[in-house]
Amino acid sequence: MPIETLLTDTSQVRVQVLAPGAMRITHAPRGADAFPPDPAWLPDILVPGDPGMSPEPPLAHPTVRSGCLHLLRSDGSVLLSESRPPDLRRGIHLSFRLEAGEVLYGWGEQFSAFARTRGRIRLDAVNAPSFLQRHRSYSAVPFFISRRGYGLLLLNGHPSRWRIDSRRHELSIDASGGAADYLVIQGNTPRDILFTYTGLTGRPPLLPRWAHGLWGTGYPQENQDQVLALAREHRRRSIPLDVIILDYHWEQAFHNFRWRRSLFPDPERLIAELRELGIRLGLILTPFVNRENIPLEKRILNWRLRNLPPGEERTDDRALPEYEECVQKDLFSHPRVWWWFGRGGMIDFTSRRAVHWWAGRLRPLLRQGIAFFKNDDGEYLPHTARSALGLAGAEHHNLYGFYYGKATFEALRDLDDRRPLIYARSVWAGSQRYPGLFLGDQTPTFQHMRSTLRAGLNLGLAGFAYWTADVFGLDGRTTPETHMRYAQWALFAPIARYFWRPPAIDPTRFPWSHGPAAEDNFRRLTELRYRLLPYYGQLAWEAYLSGVPMLRPMMLEYPDDERFALIDDQVMIGDRLLLAPVLESGARSKSVILPSGIWHDFWTGQSWAGGVAATVPAPLDRVPLLVRGGAIVPMLPPSASTSVSPGFGGLELHLWPPFGGSYSVREDDGLTRAYQRGEAVSTRIDVEQHEQQVDVRVSSPEGNLPGLARERHWTVVLHSVAAICRPWQQADLQACPAEVVGTKARILTSFPTQQGCFLHVPGVEIEETRSA
Repeated sequence: MPIETLLTDTSQVRVQVLAPGAMRITHAPRGADAFPPDPAWLPDILVPGDPGMSPEPPLAHPTVRSGCLHLLRSDGSVLLSESRPPDLRRGIHLSFRLEAGEVLYGWGEQFSAFARTRGRIRLDAVNAPSFLQRHRSYSAVPFFISRRGYGLLLLNGHPSRWRIDSRRHELSIDASGGAADYLVIQGNTPRDILFTYTGLTGRPPLLPRWAHGLWGTGYPQENQDQVLALAREHRRRSIPLDVIILDYHWEQAFHNFRWRRSLFPDPERLIAELRELGIRLGLILTPFVNRENIPLEKRILNWRLRNLPPGEERTDDRALPEYEECVQKDLFSHPRVWWWFGRGGMIDFTSRRAVHWWAGRLRPLLRQGIAFFKNDDGEYLPHTARSALGLAGAEHHNLYGFYYGKATFEALRDLDDRRPLIYARSVWAGSQRYPGLFLGDQTPTFQHMRSTLRAGLNLGLAGFAYWTADVFGLDGRTTPETHMRYAQWALFAPIARYFWRPPAIDPTRFPWSHGPAAEDNFRRLTELRYRLLPYYGQLAWEAYLSGVPMLRPMMLEYPDDERFALIDDQVMIGDRLLLAPVLESGARSKSVILPSGIWHDFWTGQSWAGGVAATVPAPLDRVPLLVRGGAIVPMLPPSASTSVSPGFGGLELHLWPPFGGSYSVREDDGLTRAYQRGEAVSTRIDVEQHEQQVDVRVSSPEGNLPGLARERHWTVVLHSVAAICRPWQQADLQACPAEVVGTKARILTSFPTQQGCFLHVPGVEIEETRSA
């Protein structure tokens, strides 16, 4: 690891190259005997081993000018400069020079802004319900990307304040403790920066296939029969559902990890009956072990929030034997913390003994059939807490969510070969290795649709592939319009979950609330999500390999197009689908900035030439969803739940003109970590168009997947087709049926899986593209 030492006016600077294009800058007072020791958490955050190579790994050259550190590109231009010598007397103060109009992105889960040229960011994790989200967040991720071709990760877990001063062209960072220590990553594009950053801090593993389906949670928790009734209602109405998460009161006390029998008299039957319906069960957890009840506060909160199941208002929420065990074994970071349902100790997840104790409490539930856990309330650790690693309390506070998620994830990982999944609310840099994440508590308003979209885009630029903006938010009554528009945005999130409330509290939050139109809207979008499972699976694989998120800011996918530098109200789903949710009440169209090329309305087939802004129709029952011309998108037939069989049966290959290009359909068992041992196949599809002739070649699969079907029954769907004028043929020249309905041509074909097939379709007439 190359190391260089330089001197500024006030400090000595150590420069370490960690990877191609990535260097670590550490300051110490001038004349100090040594540099600050590495923070105790650093080996847990940075991934050991080779992070991989970026496509063209540039490396800036450090130098000192005018008493300050400068990083120069190979052509002599400035990549990044410290504008003033750092102040290391109390905490740290760093200042960096910005170019006029320089655009910065990131800081993880930030609701208030996406592209920033000025403003302040406070990184100190708090429970941040909707009314705090303009200025605060559940998570504090000290990483950002500049449009000028660099990213910066502050290697300091203490609370920090960042100020972007557009008048002075300066970014300043103040932290209450820790070292002036940071990582600079250079890249030709934001994608290159993200590749290197996630190579150093980790990339997300694959989720089980069922996790890409629809999730639901009732709040407050209903009883066993009501949960089953909700699941059956989904099946009766043909609205897909794969996951139900039980809220706080599944548990008898917090936390004794035992079922509350007044609500769940037979949890084994509940799990079994849900499994028969194709639905898996998750449980909420918090990191507290209660020593005290808080009856007055509990009554006030229930009056305000209606967060208690009927009949559970006076229950004893203490877990005294567990509390005493934790005290005796020294498992707490802090012994007395207030939270929603009591006062108790917070587990120290930096302690190996505490992690072992935690895993031991989760294993019986996992063996009982629980699929995963939701990690809630990771933001409460007092700054006076301690840590087995020796972290300062304020530092531990911000990193608490990271270690909380790591402990729960590894408890699942170490039990068996299933793909681990947690659902966390508080994260830090590196937490993308322990997916996924939910964006906390919002309400069903257009304001929160906008803010959750911004937060999701920011998280994607920190390597978080799996997050969710809850459909309808946590609580608050929906209207027919907000019900439909919220679903049109949040059901496309990497994880899709909706909250319902008992009908006596709020009857407006079910998929079937507000009548047939709203129900049809929810059903159609959920069905589409399930049909897109192969496409979402491929995007998940790309995130696993490169760190590129599934839902992508426009500037990430089109970094050279200045028009997308500030755009935060439309998003790319991979590189082929463009989603532009309606975020204004009463709007029935959306102005969409189109990248170059041809773009097609997914719903109607209407086409536009790109490069300009198009006014896309958006009636109340339709969200603007556009497909790039030349795209190949794999889809499945409608289904009530996800399949766990190896590979995909009945696949449809949807093609949009101008026909051409390639795509690889990736298949694995959808459930285990066998993909990390090479058990997966990839099938390449190549499409060519020569005037009115379209050729589709499906190659034989590469790789190995036990249980893959010997024969495939796939359908090729050509969109925006006016007619097929002559019979088409397969490679064996046998005439086969083609059906043209409206503007779609459906071509059914069966072929041996290992041989692939070739389709020759002559005489294809394509509809005329309309001008934007």
